[in-house]
Amino acid sequence: MSTIDLKKALSVAVEAAALAGAHAVKRQNGELGIKTKASPRDFVTEVDQECQDMIIQRIQKDFPDHRFLGEEGDVSGIGDASSPYRWIIDPIDGTGVFIHGRDNFGNLIALEENEEVILAVMHQPRSKDFFTGVKGGGAFWNDKKVTLRETKDLNDAILCCNIINRAKKNSDGVLTVTLPAAASVENYGAAVDEFGKILRGENDGAFFENISLWDIAAGCFLVTEAGGKAEYRKNSKGKYDVACSTTPIFEELKKFVFERM
Repeated sequence: MSTIDLKKALSVAVEAAALAGAHAVKRQNGELGIKTKASPRDFVTEVDQECQDMIIQRIQKDFPDHRFLGEEGDVSGIGDASSPYRWIIDPIDGTGVFIHGRDNFGNLIALEENEEVILAVMHQPRSKDFFTGVKGGGAFWNDKKVTLRETKDLNDAILCCNIINRAKKNSDGVLTVTLPAAASVENYGAAVDEFGKILRGENDGAFFENISLWDIAAGCFLVTEAGGKAEYRKNSKGKYDVACSTTPIFEELKKFVFERM
């Protein structure tokens, strides 16, 4: 049983997400200080770092001993190294769409206790959407309890994935990608939106290849709290392969991700 006050921790996480979201919206149409990281398509802006700093500073006010894992920079020295609690933060999820002036970016915050996620918040500030949940308490969309779609099978499913990250070059230099036999496979450029559409009851699942923990920890937790299923495994590249969906199609999706993808 968790010894942390989850209600208080959730309130702090929501406040931190709101502060960072408001800052991102304010800065979106100005000078962003855009750079790239691991690849020419892996963007980062000055605003990403600013938002991460805001989130950490807000959480530290109430939980100074807690540890952090964040997308932007090394935060491993923050907090007490022996603490069982670690916050996992993506300060601007969907930096590419954020740079392009689109509305579906957001932030992701999850809290682990002894490496198990016990709380999560996803926030899309432009649409004013909050997705929240604590362990054993269900998932909520703007304070309304989430009900997932009753998907029959993969043929009935609308899925999301990080299509470009999964694509491989053939001998002609053309990118190709394998997809499951679903009704539709889409890519919105932001995991917060892709998980959000599952939680809104608009989509049925998501699968990802070579993705980071901060992109998936919150979303996978919230989908499972809503009655769905999720599994992510670290691969040989040190990143994660992920299957996350409504319960009726999970075994089909999981088989594709971990056996055929």
